[in-house]
Amino acid sequence: MGAVMAASTYSPLPAFDELLHMAKQDPAALDRLQQKLNQELIDAQSDNEGRKAIQQTLFRLQSEQLRYKAPLVRLTRAYQLMLSEMSRMQDALELLCKTQKPQQKPCATILPFKQKEKDP
Repeated sequence: MGAVMAASTYSPLPAFDELLHMAKQDPAALDRLQQKLNQELIDAQSDNEGRKAIQQTLFRLQSEQLRYKAPLVRLTRAYQLMLSEMSRMQDALELLCKTQKPQQKPCATILPFKQKEKDP
């Protein structure tokens, strides 16, 4: 049986050319789209801890973006922040894997094969 994929709860992302046009012609619309998508991501989290972690990351990202005006610097800072977050998540996952007790596989009784008796 194939896995059933759940429908995405997020709004579709416009094509790159449309995003580029928005960035050049209507930055406010691009900002509104970003805020909408960010909120959808937050709302999709099933627990408060997940929501809080995303909100903190978004706050740090937005703070970095406000701090710098040059687009290349802003991009570099955002990239560094996301790399840092991915590293932190990987460390947490590795710690979780180390601390979880491995599940015991059910044991099976091994039956010995009887040797054929040789004809006299």
